[in-house]
Amino acid sequence: MAISLSAPRTTELKPRIVVFGVGGVGLCIAQAAQLVSAHPVIAVDIVDAKLEMAKRFGTTHCINSKQTPDVEKAIRDIVGAQGADVVVETTGNARVIETAYNLTQPKGKTILVGVPRKGDNISIYSLPLHFNKILRGSEGGDAEPHNDIPRYVRLVQAGKFKLDGLITHEFPLENINEAIGLVRSGEAGRVIVKTD
Repeated sequence: MAISLSAPRTTELKPRIVVFGVGGVGLCIAQAAQLVSAHPVIAVDIVDAKLEMAKRFGTTHCINSKQTPDVEKAIRDIVGAQGADVVVETTGNARVIETAYNLTQPKGKTILVGVPRKGDNISIYSLPLHFNKILRGSEGGDAEPHNDIPRYVRLVQAGKFKLDGLITHEFPLENINEAIGLVRSGEAGRVIVKTD
């Protein structure tokens, strides 16, 4: 996955990054944020076990949005009143997408990885988009496998990108429906289905 986490035109030396949803994709984004020296890197999820995992994968702060009365205030208390430089949303929940956009600073970047269900529209104030605020979808992470896979292999070999603990469950092919159910429940990191 090759999502650009660089902060657009900001005076901060280190981008302030928030990741909504720290399943398999969110955990990798947290690691990528750490690789670009982001600080803080805030994980937001509703599952405590996933937030605990996020701590091992590069986040500096974790917020359980189910247990936090005012998530936006909690995040702004960490990143500052203007908001974060980059906010990545992986859940596809339309209300979470709106929150992610609201938490992005005026010249920041909101990246949508998650896709809302058809008909579940988002509502945003679009004027900041005319003044360099960016809202974009990841288009599958903009991956270039011939470039990205060798780069990730080098990062893993150098100990800069962790895979240990990223895969939380493995299923045989005959249990694929159970695997899909687990992914949809939001209780897993990466899930592998074995075909042999």
